[in-house]
Amino acid sequence: MASQQTIMHGMQIPTPVLNVDLHVLPNFTGRVVLYIEKGRVTCDRQLSDEEHICALDTFIEMAREMELRIGEISND
Repeated sequence: MASQQTIMHGMQIPTPVLNVDLHVLPNFTGRVVLYIEKGRVTCDRQLSDEEHICALDTFIEMAREMELRIGEISND
């Protein structure tokens, strides 16, 4: 994709850019998770090679495929 601009009603609208200062070393290569609240980065965190991220429904599906039992815990 050469341009990530949106064209609406004949006008080009530039894609919003989020400037972020990451707290990583200059030679860092890897994955970073950003926590964003109301359009502002509130925290960033490096992920190790052993860490993975997925949505809760994806995690539950993977657990079921591995035949793990998932139950609800009540605090009553």
